[in-house]
Amino acid sequence: MHKTFWRFIDDNATFVAENPDKISRLYFPLANESGIMSSIAPNLHGNIKTGQHSFLTVPVSTEDLNNTMYNRNFWLYAEGRGAWSVAFGESDETLVEAGFLWHKVIKINKTLGIKVEVLNFIPAEDEPVELMSIEVTNVSKKKLKLTPTLAVPIYARSADNLRDHRHVTSLLNRIELNKYGVTVTPTMSFDERGHKINKLSYFVFGIQGNADLPEGGFPTLAEFTGEGGNLGKPEAVLKNKAPGKKSNVGSQGKEAMGAVRFKTLSIAPGKSMKYIAAMGVTESSPEKIFKKFNSSEKLNRALAFNKKYWVEKSQKVYFSTDDKDFDRLMKWVAVQPVFRKIFGCSFLPDFDYGRGGRGWRDLWQDLLTILLIHPDQARAMIINNFEGVRPDGSNATIIGKNQAEFIPDRNNISRTWMDHGLWPLVTLNLYINQSGDRDILFEKAGFFESDRIDTVLEHILAEHRRPFTKIGKHGNFLLEGADWNDGLDMARENGESVAFTAAYAGNLFDLASLLEKINYKKEIISDLLRKAEGLASHIRKDEWLKVKSGYSFFNGYYDNLGHRVEGDHKDGVRMTLTGQVFPIMSGVATDEQVDEIYRSAKQYLWDKRLKGFRLNTDFKEIQPNLGRAFGFSYGEKENGAFFSHMNVMLAYALYKRGFVREGHEVINSIGNMCLNTGISKIYPGIPEYFNSEGRGMYHYLTGSASWFLFTMLTQVFGVRGDMGSLAIDPKLMKSQFGKSKKISVNTTFAGKTIRVNYFNPDNLDYGEYKIGNISINGKAVKILPVKREEFFGLAGKALNIIDVQLV
Repeated sequence: MHKTFWRFIDDNATFVAENPDKISRLYFPLANESGIMSSIAPNLHGNIKTGQHSFLTVPVSTEDLNNTMYNRNFWLYAEGRGAWSVAFGESDETLVEAGFLWHKVIKINKTLGIKVEVLNFIPAEDEPVELMSIEVTNVSKKKLKLTPTLAVPIYARSADNLRDHRHVTSLLNRIELNKYGVTVTPTMSFDERGHKINKLSYFVFGIQGNADLPEGGFPTLAEFTGEGGNLGKPEAVLKNKAPGKKSNVGSQGKEAMGAVRFKTLSIAPGKSMKYIAAMGVTESSPEKIFKKFNSSEKLNRALAFNKKYWVEKSQKVYFSTDDKDFDRLMKWVAVQPVFRKIFGCSFLPDFDYGRGGRGWRDLWQDLLTILLIHPDQARAMIINNFEGVRPDGSNATIIGKNQAEFIPDRNNISRTWMDHGLWPLVTLNLYINQSGDRDILFEKAGFFESDRIDTVLEHILAEHRRPFTKIGKHGNFLLEGADWNDGLDMARENGESVAFTAAYAGNLFDLASLLEKINYKKEIISDLLRKAEGLASHIRKDEWLKVKSGYSFFNGYYDNLGHRVEGDHKDGVRMTLTGQVFPIMSGVATDEQVDEIYRSAKQYLWDKRLKGFRLNTDFKEIQPNLGRAFGFSYGEKENGAFFSHMNVMLAYALYKRGFVREGHEVINSIGNMCLNTGISKIYPGIPEYFNSEGRGMYHYLTGSASWFLFTMLTQVFGVRGDMGSLAIDPKLMKSQFGKSKKISVNTTFAGKTIRVNYFNPDNLDYGEYKIGNISINGKAVKILPVKREEFFGLAGKALNIIDVQLV
């Protein structure tokens, strides 16, 4: 059993967490695809924004979630008993219930005799607003006289202003107290490079029940807290002050406060009162938006639509195995690439370094899942993304919210990651095999920072020519700014990435194979194969190490002094996981070498406590000639963490090469860490990595999710395309079948929804079974892969059942 502080309660992967407020740095994402983004913690902390320069509430990192009071809040003043904050007041019990994509906090205060349920979600109808429903119930035996106050500090500006002109930017605030609550419309967006007239309004509105308007409000922080109070002890609540009815001149140019006072009510035992709040950012009318949701009926309708919308997203690909918790976990993994499309690599509390946008690598790896879940969207996105490639084969490094908005670099720091040319072909190859769409290779696309237009294939060739102009003295491609491991960023002149030289060799083999299948020019195919073989034979011969202890593995890097990074060292054996994954995945490593690599990795990289592979051994010193990663403490981030992303790619590589038991061990290690949340302390999903304590870090926004789903579907369950035909090639272990001896996967192929059922009546293990009878909707299939035309002839239902017998 998994040790967890939450449990799934249905097959839609809804979960309940008990007392999650006792776990610091815990949060949950809320969003819709129009771009409003929120995070919410068990104490209602987090923030709401639409971008780097439009935060409704104060920007926060994970450390702020438990250490500041700038959060959503709802206060209750109980006559004769005092005031209580739902957000951070003492409670006897706290529960969080959450699902796709909503979050409910339930708190009970036995002293006051109150239970409060706070439900938050962002409507999928694409309105730029977060909705909050509050239900207050009297659980005592006496009548209670309560005065409620909604309290949300309104930041209303760029995250840059948190420490840059914080006071000056508040002077721009124009604050309106109206019948629903508070609206803030700054006069300008403050930027000393050029101030701009502001068009955005930030608002916090509320209503009691279905009709009753608020009594008034406290539209500035000073009015709410009072001179001697603060957000934890606001005088407006503690002294039960009368609210203001309208704005005044003295409220302008101040820090704004969305404090909305509702009328005092007497509540009998067992009775409840309900409130609805809306918090948003818009260029249009806040009142018009609020009127779409300002009743329980309207809000419940929006909530039902929201749940349906996100549940459907989670079920585009889903698995049914003997481990139901794992199956439900995978539903959360399936929507993480959508989260990253919305949030970029920023805008959740763990991602306190981000300013928005996704990186080039992220763009292509997220497409792995998107083309499996929404293949109809993939073609146009792929062609568009090639517009980020320059004629010399380098590329933009960031893509903005507008999918055609490519940006040369992050934070005006120009860098080249040497692995970036690798990923577009990985995604394009999957797309062509899934769809059979060979013509995409010859679609025209522009080049970044150039007037030139050429085919997608020419873009790919340019990306693979470039590394051959950047070869180090040991015969490997130069590391440049870094490779996949961003922490290897201090070896720009002479550092070499053996790992990604192997990866490029694999790409050249794959490209040659793809071009052979379409009978493309033989001289280009021959040149690709010659280059690939040259790189592969060099790495097999010159970079294969045998250390004194008798173990063997590949060297993955050279530092800026030209020194080999891995192998025997005065402080012990040095080994990286990345240096092994790509030789395996690319086919550069022989089967014998794969066996030995895995044995060595279990010896040097396996964490016996966390039961997963670390990214590297402890080098025991900083590496100023290799990268910043080694300045981090060991076991954190790129310096030896249990890194989900590289572990998933290791699993994929092992499955791809037929090392199924090893691949199964790796994929299980990741799933177990995600579910053993007594250690990892995260909600369902896969984080970027697990730190030295085993805590999941940088949750939700990680390429690990795409690779996890991609590996499970195309390798473990073996459902994938082969130049448009349907391949079925399972690599399943008998432990995955359980007592039912049947497991299945639902997915989309060729625009059709399919469910592939695998039957294993004799409980055979991988290597013992072969594929027996296959049927599609009850009609026998004789030959694999199933030709696309035959598949269309058989798969004419809304849900098409494919039964596969393992014998």
